[in-house]
Amino acid sequence: MGDLASDVCLKTLCHNGWVQIPQLEQIVTPYNHNPKTRNRRGVYGNNNENLKTWVQNMCILFMYNGTHDAKSDYSLVLISNRDEYYNRATQNMGPWKEDPNVIGGRDLEVNEGGTWLAVAPTRKKLGVLLNLAGINKSEAKSRGKIVADYVKSEKHIQGYIQQIKQYTKDCNDFIFVSVEFRSAGPTITSYSNANDELTAHKEAYVGFGNSLPEEPLKKVDAGRIKLTQILTTFSKVSMQEELLDKLIELLKSDERHLPDHTLETKRPNLYKELSSIFVCIPKGNYGTRTHTIVLVTKTGHMKIIELTLEAPIDPLSPKWTRTEYEFDMELN
Repeated sequence: MGDLASDVCLKTLCHNGWVQIPQLEQIVTPYNHNPKTRNRRGVYGNNNENLKTWVQNMCILFMYNGTHDAKSDYSLVLISNRDEYYNRATQNMGPWKEDPNVIGGRDLEVNEGGTWLAVAPTRKKLGVLLNLAGINKSEAKSRGKIVADYVKSEKHIQGYIQQIKQYTKDCNDFIFVSVEFRSAGPTITSYSNANDELTAHKEAYVGFGNSLPEEPLKKVDAGRIKLTQILTTFSKVSMQEELLDKLIELLKSDERHLPDHTLETKRPNLYKELSSIFVCIPKGNYGTRTHTIVLVTKTGHMKIIELTLEAPIDPLSPKWTRTEYEFDMELN
């Protein structure tokens, strides 16, 4: 199996012009977008420690499987928001030093080099991690390591889950979503250590939040319905720019989806602020700081787009950077 450098070349669009870089096809540009921010009320006090007891990385994920949609050019459309503390040390999406075949962001606050989302195109796999709301374990092991090890591994999902089950018993609760690409279409599965279940998802549209799939948050249901409406209209590659605009608009939606009994039960102090797809809690120094979009055509062409807030982050005057990678997978 070759590495990405042998398949494509990388070029980066920086502020001063084009620069050649020896891997992948990448474009990095400033992205100007000012999402509406509201004056959210919550019980924060003057110390963010209160917020930390109520919020745990509240990411959200939506996917479209177009395998059985004859009118669609896409086999997979994936969109995701990463919600995190604005000052948490993070490495933006890019090839990993220890394995250039992997593209993803890194959490730099822990030594394990974990990630919330990563793709290994030569291995034809993708992984995403979402935390479940719950009581944290003392000295819990890294959840981000689960995705990192998966995309670096040659194992298929069933074998990988068997390999890590013992490890996950010492992790705080999570949902791990995997995608493996084949000529017959993507195989989408999810695993949670909360119920020790590996589930195959064959429906055309799926959504994941910070609760188990059988009890989805209202914003997850709302986003899945909106994604359905978008892909009903913009499923051709010739309309890709319009599709991207609509997907970004969805990821930046600050509409609150209330009432939500599940969210209120799990996050009684901040459920209103967390009920939107795009989260912004300036007083808590917390919110949506990264959007990721993955488009895969039925011919195996993949485009990955990351929009991430530039540090130092000012949520009331945000500056976004857009990074893109493109390559072709040989599906079999």
